[in-house]
Amino acid sequence: MTHHILFKSAPDESYTEHIEKALEKFEVIYPLFEKTILRIFNLRDASVCKDILKQIVLFHDLGKLTKKWQENLRTNKKLPSHAPIGAGFLYKKLTNEDVDENLKNAVIFAIAIHHTDSGLLGDNIERPDVQAIVDGIADFDGNIDWHKEIDKLDKKYFPNEAKSLKVADLKDMARDLRVWAKGCRLLEQHQRRLQAYLIHHILKLCDISAAVERKGYLKEDDKDCYGGWLMVEDIVKYVNSVNVRR
Repeated sequence: MTHHILFKSAPDESYTEHIEKALEKFEVIYPLFEKTILRIFNLRDASVCKDILKQIVLFHDLGKLTKKWQENLRTNKKLPSHAPIGAGFLYKKLTNEDVDENLKNAVIFAIAIHHTDSGLLGDNIERPDVQAIVDGIADFDGNIDWHKEIDKLDKKYFPNEAKSLKVADLKDMARDLRVWAKGCRLLEQHQRRLQAYLIHHILKLCDISAAVERKGYLKEDDKDCYGGWLMVEDIVKYVNSVNVRR
C-alpha cells in the first residue's frame, strides 16, 4: 500500500497529489509577488525568501495527516481543524533557524488562517492548543497524534521533526503571534497585518487553484449562483492569466 492510498487531502484527492499541484502553482504565482515581498519585508535575499514561502505550501495541510483527520474523512463526523498544526510545525522549525521575525510570523499567521473562508479563525489563532485537545488530535501526553502509518510517507511531506510537535508548541505559537501582532505601535501593527495578508493571499492562490477538481468546488447546476465554485473559478482564471503572461 502506498502513501497515495493511505493519505487523503480530500475524499477524491490524495494528500501528495494536492501538495504537488500546489507547489506547481507556487512556481507560477511566486515570481509575480517576489519584488513586493522583498520590499514589504525589507529583505534582500530572494532565494531564502522563496524557500521559506515554498515551505508554506509544502506544510500548510500537515494537520490532515493526524489520525483523527484521516479517520473522519468520508464520514459524517466533524473534521478536526488542521491549519494550526502546519502553522505550529513551521513556528517550531523557523524559530530554530535564522529567519526574519516578521517573515516568520507572517508565514505562521498565514497558515493558521488559511481557512478563514470556512469561518475557522478565532481558535486557530487564540487557542490552537485547546482546539487540538477538544478535536482529539493530541494524545494524553500532549503530543500531536499522527496517523499510525505516517512513517510510510516520504520525508519531503512529513519531516522527522514533525513527530515531536506538542500541544505546548501550539500554545507558545499563539502567545508569540499575539505579541507580534499587538505588541508594537499602531502604524507597525498595520504594516504587520499587510505582511501577513500578503503571504496569506499567495497561499490561498496556490491552495485553491490546486484543488479545482474537488467536488465541493464544482458548480452543481445553473441555479447554483453562490458557493465555493465561484471563488475557485475566479482564482483559477487569475492564476491561468498569470501563467499565460510568463
